[in-house]
Amino acid sequence: MVDAVDTATLEKLAYLNELGPAALEQLARKTQKLPLKTGSRIQAGDQARWMLYLLDGKMSLFSDGQPLVVEAFSRRAQQPIFGASRLQEYAVALSQCQVLRVDRNLFDTLSQQQSEAGYEIEETTLSDVESEIFSSLYQRIITGQLTLPALPEVATRIQSAINDPRMDSTRLSRIVQMDMAVTGGLVKAANSALYGGAAPVHNVRDAITRLGHAATRQLVISIAMKQVFKTSVRGFQRRMLELWDRSVRVSALSFVLARHGTRFDPEHALLAGLLHQVGMVPLLDYLGQNHPTMEDHEIDAILKRLHPLVGELVINDWGLGPDVSTVVREVNQFERNGSAPPDYCDVVLVAHLYALTHPRKGWPMAEAPRYDQVPAYRKLGLEPPNDELKLDLFEEAEQEIRQVMDMLKSPSPA
Repeated sequence: MVDAVDTATLEKLAYLNELGPAALEQLARKTQKLPLKTGSRIQAGDQARWMLYLLDGKMSLFSDGQPLVVEAFSRRAQQPIFGASRLQEYAVALSQCQVLRVDRNLFDTLSQQQSEAGYEIEETTLSDVESEIFSSLYQRIITGQLTLPALPEVATRIQSAINDPRMDSTRLSRIVQMDMAVTGGLVKAANSALYGGAAPVHNVRDAITRLGHAATRQLVISIAMKQVFKTSVRGFQRRMLELWDRSVRVSALSFVLARHGTRFDPEHALLAGLLHQVGMVPLLDYLGQNHPTMEDHEIDAILKRLHPLVGELVINDWGLGPDVSTVVREVNQFERNGSAPPDYCDVVLVAHLYALTHPRKGWPMAEAPRYDQVPAYRKLGLEPPNDELKLDLFEEAEQEIRQVMDMLKSPSPA
């Protein structure tokens, strides 16, 4: 049994009480009260998508092996049960409990909309039809009923193989050669100036030797992703192609930004950039299958609201790690982590905004701040843009950007 939540409950809780009445009302509609039986255990790592609060009962919280008893209505109960980055924590219900479950992504979005300085994001207003579809989709998402895209087989196998200490370039090459498009893309990458290939390589085993196993893993997954950005619904194929083109551009820009710094792995940034809006893939396919006559503005409204939540589900299902999960969840939180050290989300966020500032022909217009006016830009230590709002870094690396995009757009196997 799931009980409704009122704003008066939310107003008493840390972080949530910083939201205004309208935002609290919106959050309350998507927040749930859930019962826990005595002895039930909840793991922080399994609940990363949610902010959890103890509303009733008593539980023992284990952090660094030290238990802490938390009782409802205490000062500690006004704080989230788990810290956002304490994924090893867990809690055990000492009595019948009731827990409040808040969508972390929705809270972050509402908080950002309320507090952003210098850039106002208008709340998207949904029509009655859009609201009905949104609610139906949201329920499918939180109950695990939305069909998520499968990780391509070659990517799945390379994920498993790369952790095998007995794996060598010959065995890896056999896996890569399962997919002709990935094989061609990997050889193309090894022969590009990106990896300093003076003498050309002519087979995938030599390409893997040149690239190294870590880079091979990231590149195989990235090149295989073209197979994911597809739909069988004719009227939605143009949208999916545009999404792929935008993702490839952001991926290439992310790669160059990572190469410019010292703390980031360029291939990991490339993969994160490519997948920053991957949540739109199953959403577009679902809308095409179930609502093929939907207007463009209705599609845009639903994609904007739901793609971070769905994208995080996809990344977690594929096991691509917390860095990529953070990117898909927070890439639209333009004022995020202003004082924290730079991370991959900062890299992709700047690449994403740069691409929006300089859109390619056919891209839809999008409201967004200038890429050089967000905290991520300052954290990455980048030079000011020129008079045309372009970065010399990207201008000088235009050949690299084209090579990355060419590699990712290698023809799919027939």
